[in-house]
Amino acid sequence: MRYLALVSFAIPIILHALDGEIERVLSFPVWFFLTLCPGIILSRFKLSWSIARVLGLYLFGLPLFLIYTFTELPFVAELYWFIAILASFFAYQDRHRFKQEIKNILTTELVFLFVFSSFLLINSFHPALYWGEKPMDISLLGYFLRFDYGPIQDPWAFGTSLQYYALGYFSWAMPARLSLMPLEQAYVYTMAAIPALMALASLEFFKVFKAKHRFILSALVPFLGSLGVINSFVNASMAEPMKGFWSATRLFTHNHFAEFPLWSFLFSDLHPHVMAYPIITLTFSLIVVATFNRPQTKEIGAVSISLCLLPWLNAWDFLLIAPLAAITLLSYGKEVMNRAILFASLVIGANALGAFSFLSSTSRNSIFEWSDSSGLYGLVLHFSISVLACLLVTWKNKKLWPMFIYFFLAISFFDHFVFMDRVNTVFKFFTSIGLLLSLFVLLLPVVFPSKWVKGLITFYFVLNLSLIPMLIAPEHFPVKRPSLKGLSFLKYSLPSDAGVIEYLDTIAGTPLLLEYPGNSFDYQASRISSYTGLPILLGWDNHVVLRGKTWKEIMARKQWIQAMYESTDALNIHTQLIEKGVDYIVVGPTEKMHYHQAGLSKFDSYTGFFKLEKTSFQSKLYRVLK
Repeated sequence: MRYLALVSFAIPIILHALDGEIERVLSFPVWFFLTLCPGIILSRFKLSWSIARVLGLYLFGLPLFLIYTFTELPFVAELYWFIAILASFFAYQDRHRFKQEIKNILTTELVFLFVFSSFLLINSFHPALYWGEKPMDISLLGYFLRFDYGPIQDPWAFGTSLQYYALGYFSWAMPARLSLMPLEQAYVYTMAAIPALMALASLEFFKVFKAKHRFILSALVPFLGSLGVINSFVNASMAEPMKGFWSATRLFTHNHFAEFPLWSFLFSDLHPHVMAYPIITLTFSLIVVATFNRPQTKEIGAVSISLCLLPWLNAWDFLLIAPLAAITLLSYGKEVMNRAILFASLVIGANALGAFSFLSSTSRNSIFEWSDSSGLYGLVLHFSISVLACLLVTWKNKKLWPMFIYFFLAISFFDHFVFMDRVNTVFKFFTSIGLLLSLFVLLLPVVFPSKWVKGLITFYFVLNLSLIPMLIAPEHFPVKRPSLKGLSFLKYSLPSDAGVIEYLDTIAGTPLLLEYPGNSFDYQASRISSYTGLPILLGWDNHVVLRGKTWKEIMARKQWIQAMYESTDALNIHTQLIEKGVDYIVVGPTEKMHYHQAGLSKFDSYTGFFKLEKTSFQSKLYRVLK
C-alpha cells in the first residue's frame, strides 16, 4: 500500500517534470491540502471520512457562490484560507479521533490518489483540451479563476446573470486559485479529481453489502462502462478510432446519446453533469444504506446536503434522485418522521424552487409531451448489463425491489417523455440512471463469487477499456505526449491567436474583451475568451440561449459587435466601447474573415483611442484608452 501511495503521488510530479515545468509540482500538495480542508471540518459532525470528503468542497462553496451570485461585492478569494486555518485547528483539536481513524482515512485517500493519478496519466496521452464543449467549460473555470467582483455574470454574455449550473466551476476554482495554478493545470487536475471523488462516494454502497474488498471495488467505479462499446466496433474501422470512441454513446434514434463514467472521464468535458457524479453517487449509496437499515441522523443529514447541492450542480439529477429518497424515507413512516425531517424537507424544497426559478431558461417554452421511443438497440446496449446486475442482486436482497421497480419505471417513462427538450431528457436521465445501476455490476462477484462471474466482469472491463486506445490513437495535433499541457495545441490550432492568449494570461481580473462571437461549436469563434476565461459580450450563440438569453438579445449583440468592427467612425465607436466597458479588442484571422478591412483599420489609425498592446503573427490586441 505504501508503494502504491508513492507511485500515485509521483505520477503528477513526473508528468510535470516531463513537461519541463517542475515549478507546477509545488502547487500540487497545496491544492491537495485545500481540497481536504472542507472534509476535515465536516467530519466533526460524525460523518464518515469518505462522506465528508465528497460533500465538503461543494458544501463550503455553495454559500459563497450564492452570495456572489446575488450581491455586488468584491470577491475575496482569501476567505478560503480561513477554511484552511479552521480545518488545521480542528485537525489538531481532534488529533486523537484522527489517530483512531488513521488507517481508514489513509486507505480512503489512497483510493483518491490512485484514481486521480490514473486519469491524470491516461489523459496525458491525449492532452489537447479540444473538441466537444471544452471551450465553454474552460471559459467558465477560467472566469472563476479570475473572478474579482460580484455579482457573478455570464462570461459569454457579460452584463447578464449566469443562469447555469456553475457551482462546480466556482467550487473547484477556489483551491486551484489559491495554489496559483494556471488554467490548463486547474482543468486537468479537476478533471482527474472528480472520478477520484466519485470512487470515494461509492464506499458506503459497498460497505452495506459487506464487500470484503470495498476499497478496490470503489477504485473501479470510475472505470464502469456499458455495452455501448459494441456499437464502437460496429460503426468504426481501425482507421477511424475517434469515430469508434464517439459511437460508444451515440446509441439512440435521432443521434441522441447518453454517457457512462469511463467515457465521460476520458473525453474530459468538464460539464455540470460530470461534476455532479460524486454527489449523485453518494446520495444513491446512502439511499441504499437506508433501504437495509433505518437511516441515522447523520445519513439523513448527508442526503439532505446532497439534495441541496444537486439543483445548483445539475438539476436533472435532483429530479431523478429526490423522489427515490422521499420514497425510501416514507417507507419507515413514524419511525423516522420528526420535526427535523420536516424542516430539512422544507429547506430542500425551498432551495430547489429557488434554484429552478433562477436557472430556468426564459428563452424556451417548457415542453412536457410524449415522444417516440429512443430505440430498443440503444436501450439494450446502454442498460442491459446494469439492469441485469441490479436484478440479480435484488433477487438476493428482497429489500431492493422497490428501488429496482423505480428505476425500471424511470427508464420506461423517460424513454417516451420529453422534459424541456428530447436531447437533454435522454442524455441527462439515461446517463444518471445508467451510472447508478452500473454500481451493481461490481457487486456481482460479491453476491455470486464464482469464477465465471468474475471472468465475465473482467471481460466487461477489458471491453470498455478498449476506449482508451481509441481515444489516444488519433493525433489531431503534433503535441508532446504524455503531457499535462492541455493548451499546448493552441500553437497549431490558433497559431496567430496563441500569442494573444498567452499575453492575456498575464493580466489579472476580468477586463471585458471584444472578439468575433460565432455559432456554437465554431472553434474559431469566441476562442480568446474560451482559453483565458475573460468575459465577452457574446460567445457561442446557441449555448448562450440555453443559459437563459433570448434570440432577440443574441441578434442585438451580434449586430452591435459587427458595428464596432466595421464602422469607420472611430470617435463614435470609441464612445460606445467606453459606455459598454470594453477594455480590449481582438483583431485576428477570424475577425479579418468576417469583418471589412476598412472598419478594422481604424484601430491602427486612431492611436489616441486604441493602443496596440500585442502583435502575434496576424493577430493584434488593442486596449481601449479611457
